[in-house]
Amino acid sequence: MSYFKLTGSVGGEDFVISSNTKDLIVVCFNKTISPTGLWRAHNPFMSALSVLVIRLSIAVFSTRIFMVALKPLHQPRIIAEILGGMSTSTSNWGRVVPAVFPYSTLKIIETIGNLALVYHMFLVGLELDLKPVLRAGKKALSIALAGIVFSVLVGWALGRYVLLKDFVEETKGKDGQKLPTVNGPWFWGVALATTNFPDLARILTDLKLLYSAVGGLALSASVISDLCSWFLLLLVMAIVNNFQTISVGLTLLFIGLCIFVVHPLLSRIVNRIRDRVQEDGDYGQLECFVLAGVILCGCITDACGSHSIVGSFMFGAIMPRGEFSNNLKKKVGSFVPGILLPLYFCINGSRLNYVDILSSVYPSEKKTGTDIYRVGGVVILAFAAKTLSTLIAGLVNKMSFRDSLALGVLMNTKGLLTLIILNTGREVKALNKQTFGVMVLAIWVMTFVVGPLLAIFYKSSARPFVQYKERNVVSVGSNSELRILACAHNSRNVPGIINLLEASNPTNKSPLHVLAVHLVELTGHTSAMLVVHDACKTNDVHSPDNSSPSNAFEAYAQQRECVTMQTLTAVSQYSTMHQDICNLAEENRVAIIIIPFHDKSTTLVGGVAPDANNSHLKSLNNNLIANARCSVGVFVDRGLGASNYSYRRCCYSMLFFGGVDDREALAYAGRMAGHPRTSLTVISFNIMSKNAANLYSEDDHGDDDDDDEDGTGGILKAMASTGREKKLDELYLDEFRLMSMNDASIKLLEKSVTRWEQILSLISSMEGEYDMYIVGRRHGKISEVTTTLLDGIDSNDLGFLGDALVSSNFIASTSVLVVQQGRLLDYYS
Repeated sequence: MSYFKLTGSVGGEDFVISSNTKDLIVVCFNKTISPTGLWRAHNPFMSALSVLVIRLSIAVFSTRIFMVALKPLHQPRIIAEILGGMSTSTSNWGRVVPAVFPYSTLKIIETIGNLALVYHMFLVGLELDLKPVLRAGKKALSIALAGIVFSVLVGWALGRYVLLKDFVEETKGKDGQKLPTVNGPWFWGVALATTNFPDLARILTDLKLLYSAVGGLALSASVISDLCSWFLLLLVMAIVNNFQTISVGLTLLFIGLCIFVVHPLLSRIVNRIRDRVQEDGDYGQLECFVLAGVILCGCITDACGSHSIVGSFMFGAIMPRGEFSNNLKKKVGSFVPGILLPLYFCINGSRLNYVDILSSVYPSEKKTGTDIYRVGGVVILAFAAKTLSTLIAGLVNKMSFRDSLALGVLMNTKGLLTLIILNTGREVKALNKQTFGVMVLAIWVMTFVVGPLLAIFYKSSARPFVQYKERNVVSVGSNSELRILACAHNSRNVPGIINLLEASNPTNKSPLHVLAVHLVELTGHTSAMLVVHDACKTNDVHSPDNSSPSNAFEAYAQQRECVTMQTLTAVSQYSTMHQDICNLAEENRVAIIIIPFHDKSTTLVGGVAPDANNSHLKSLNNNLIANARCSVGVFVDRGLGASNYSYRRCCYSMLFFGGVDDREALAYAGRMAGHPRTSLTVISFNIMSKNAANLYSEDDHGDDDDDDEDGTGGILKAMASTGREKKLDELYLDEFRLMSMNDASIKLLEKSVTRWEQILSLISSMEGEYDMYIVGRRHGKISEVTTTLLDGIDSNDLGFLGDALVSSNFIASTSVLVVQQGRLLDYYS
């Protein structure tokens, strides 16, 4: 036994260190009061508020920098957050600028950081959906359980026979009782068993593996793994507390009360308040009540001997789903993870000092020659534990070796739950600073290598494209199943698209197979459970959130016997979202993709509804048109989604000039013609080729005629189909004539024009006659004069004629469908 007393100063603050054993050191700061008052304090950084603001600013700023820097390496957010927390570590900054991070302010940082964690776990519980777990198949369940059991055993062995042997000198105290560090291996085992599904979902999204078979299986298994890890953490806490019956019993009693008492009570309260505030939607008082209840539940479970996050998580899990919970997530979901939660990573960073990892506990017994190899071995073995167990489980479930190996790598994705487990072990003194540092380093490295490894040997672009011929409506024919991929950005797009599907005339001879995709931008706080739910999709149209696009599509399919509906949510960045859509179209053998036009006006009458992401949606449409192998239809909804559409007769007009896109548009219009409440008028424009050629020639010679200043002669020249294309146009029109001979609801009109103004004049004379125009994106040889056509055109995704229709004022209340035909297989050979 030894005793010492030391006085000194850290960060300008006096302290006294006293100890009577080498296991317990007490640091006491001398409280100082400035006699000159607040305005003459000698060091403004001694204020806890100043230090809090500085550390929070550094953590947030550095985290954003690391996120941008590591994005090309396909790294999840947790990697940058751990580095951001380390950037505020006292062991790093404190030695350089001791006045900035005084030790005495750590307590307030830890208090607010843990409060942020409590609210974050409330949000996790609020987003929790047990349906993916309850509906998960045997394959996902067996893979998850295999990874959990083997990882816990290997983690315990690594902690017991490697980490403790290297970093802990003895495992028993003087009275023969076990020291808390002996329980440390259990925390290491549970930490290895976790797979963080929010970060895993973002890795899969970034690598375009989200909707692959491996991606869906990995998400399902990760949700099961995370939920099991929560129960294992509670079990380990009970082991550390020597299975105190009172603590465990009170925690279980609290969980039971939340499920059977608090949940029904909250449902009644929310329903009553919702009826009162239905007009203005103001839930301010109830939101304050709920946020206060989060802290109360955390205090209750902490008093029961469990962790405070257990109470906040349960309170979020029992919260009624619906409009109120969605509003709460929107208000709190950005502030907590973006502003408050970095303080928790500051706590984690303050406990890390990697200088101490490569040395033993006692300076007199350093083992610097062997520790670095032992640490490297721990990281490799930890990574191999989950990889090999998942690989074997995948092979047993008859998966290929490549898919099983990729799944094993994916299941090593760690996240915030892993850090919570390790920090809990540090707080109960089951882990010392060396073992804690090694474990954090190991989980950081394990997560870091997941993205690059998969990008190298399992890149989604290496997957072969599906070879099928029905890549457009023309090749499908009028009496075969038409496979459509319908995209929706929000609930506003749904009514118009549903009415367009209904207008497509699904019958027993020509049914529709629709893949309805809800497009969601991937942001820093996009709910990962939104993605996971689609991995185990259930056709539950009675979900609390009945306003979601998926539920609306499924409700329509249930009313129509000839429509097969499959719904999912595509979560991705707008810059790469077109790749997800194209991959889904290939895998589902889609003939045509329907996507809403990017909004650009301010009113619904005389334009289309506004959207804050106009530039992103425009880029998405252009990328999709340029890269899709099947046909693409850009839908401009200006009234087709009205509620009275299904009860009245609709009139459509197809403007035919010639070319592959016009023939595709004519084929789609032909399917619509058989609908009992539809009238179709096809207007075939016969462009006088001789006049068009003369005008084009004059334009080439620089004629200054006012009528040709806009290059209309070149446009008409491009529209004048010749040779084989003209014969195909005539053949399709002849077939349409035969179809319309005995049908009064179908008309075919032919108009001869020589100038562009005549076309616009004819269209303007039909104002109010039609509910929708159907046009091709390109007409004849229009692609040969692209430079001329694009001058002054804002919407490349609509083409020249489509842009003219949308921009005109005389058809402000008429919808427009612009069609581009999919390319044939020989284009890729």
